[in-house]
Amino acid sequence: MGYCHVKHQCLVVRLPREIDHYQAEKVRKEMEMEFMRSLIRDIIFDFSETSFMDSSGIGLILGRVREMEIVSGRVFLFGGNHIISRMWEMSGILSHVIILNTIEEMKEVYE
Repeated sequence: MGYCHVKHQCLVVRLPREIDHYQAEKVRKEMEMEFMRSLIRDIIFDFSETSFMDSSGIGLILGRVREMEIVSGRVFLFGGNHIISRMWEMSGILSHVIILNTIEEMKEVYE
């Protein structure tokens, strides 16, 4: 696995090149294990390496948004090509997350 790591109560999820139903489920299970092990206040989804995502990826993010709302946590999205960015727009997810545009912005979240 190896998609997730925790730094200062922030779960950083480096997503795979392609996010389909199978991959989204693998990532979700790994995230659940991290939630059981650590106190998480924020999640950063790193789309830097992702070139394809279907609706399973949107579902993965929305599920974590709901979980984080319960604990007043935040969900951030970083990276993502123009196609993935367009999916975020079309799904309406942008009203529930914060977009990080630079590595420096990402570091500010978990440091």
